[in-house]
Amino acid sequence: MIRCSNCLLPETNPNISFDSEGICNYCHNHKKIEYLGEEKLKELLANYRGKGKPYDCVIGLSGGRDSSFTLLKMVKDYDMKVLAVNYENPFTDKQAKENIDNAIDILGVDIVRFKLSNQVHEKTFKNNFLTWFKKPDPALIPIVCVGCKVFYKYILQSARKYDVPCIITGGNPLENTEFKNELLNITDDKLENQFMKCISGVLTKSASNLGYYHPQCIHPMIVGYLFGHPHAIGSRIYGKNISRIDMFSYIEWNEEEVLSRIRSEINWKHPEKLNSTWRFDCKVAHLKDLMYLYTLKMTERDDLYSQMIREGLISRDDGLKWLENENKIYFDEIEEIFDMVGISDKSIITQMAENVESYFNT
Repeated sequence: MIRCSNCLLPETNPNISFDSEGICNYCHNHKKIEYLGEEKLKELLANYRGKGKPYDCVIGLSGGRDSSFTLLKMVKDYDMKVLAVNYENPFTDKQAKENIDNAIDILGVDIVRFKLSNQVHEKTFKNNFLTWFKKPDPALIPIVCVGCKVFYKYILQSARKYDVPCIITGGNPLENTEFKNELLNITDDKLENQFMKCISGVLTKSASNLGYYHPQCIHPMIVGYLFGHPHAIGSRIYGKNISRIDMFSYIEWNEEEVLSRIRSEINWKHPEKLNSTWRFDCKVAHLKDLMYLYTLKMTERDDLYSQMIREGLISRDDGLKWLENENKIYFDEIEEIFDMVGISDKSIITQMAENVESYFNT
C-alpha cells in the first residue's frame, strides 16, 4: 500500500493525491492549529466560577481519556465546581465504567446518569449496521452510532435543570477526521456549516438504502441529528443561553501529559488486552475500525496520527509503528456486540475481515 511520504495517509484515503515527492495534498493544505491560550481560558472560566450557583459548569464524562482529563483539569487546575453527565451507553466497556466511578469519587464531583429505555440504542444500532452491510458505504459508518448522538441533548437538559451556565467539552482538534468530510463533500471550514452539509450528505446517501428509515429508528435519528453536535439546530436553540467552551481550543492536547495525569491522579486505566488507549470506552469503536478497514483499508487512527505528524507531535516512524500495532481487529469484542443485539450471523465478521487481510500484509 502506498502511503504519503510525509504523513501516513494511504492511497485509499478519499480524494488523495501525491506530488512527485510522494507528499499528499492533505499535507500541502494543512493549516497549523492555532490555540487561543490558557490565559484566555482562565479569563473565561472566571466568568462562571463561584457565582452563587451549585455548579459552575457541566462536563460529559464517558470514561475515555479526554473527557476524564477535562474533568481533572477543571476541578484540580481551575477550581471549577463540576456537574458530570454520563450516558449509560449499553456498549460501554467495563473499564470505562470503573474510570468514571474512580474519577467522580476521587475528585468529589456529582454526576447525573441517563440511559435510553426499551433497548432503543441496541435496536437502532442493529438495524443500521445490518442495513449498512447490505450496501457498505464508508460515508455512512457513523450512522451506526446515532444512538449516542442524543448525548448532547441530555447535557443541555442537565445544564438547564440545575441552572448551570456553562458546558466544558474536551473535543480534540486533532480528531477532526478530514476524510469523513471528503466522503460527504464537505469543504467549508466553519463548523456550523460543516454540520449542516453533513446532514445533507447523510440524507442524500442514505436515501438509496431505505432500511435506515425503519420506523423504530426514526425518532432516535431525528433527536440524534437535532442534538448530535453543539452546532446542530436543536442544540443551538435549546442551549441558547448556555455557554460552551472547548478546552482544547485554548490549550494544546498532549497525549503524554493526558495519560500521565489521569493514571496517577484519578486511577484511570485502559483494558490490558487492547493496544490503544484511544476510544476504547465504547465497544462499537472496534466494529467501526473493521468497517473502515473493509471499505477504505484505513481507520480513523491513520488520520489522527497523520494530523499529529503534521503538527510536529510525533515522528512518521513512530506513527507507522503505532498503526501497525493498533490497527487490528478485536474479534471477541465485535462478537460480543453481535450477541448483545441478537445478530446471529457471525460470518459477517469473517467476510469483512477476509477483505482487509491485505492491509496487514503491506
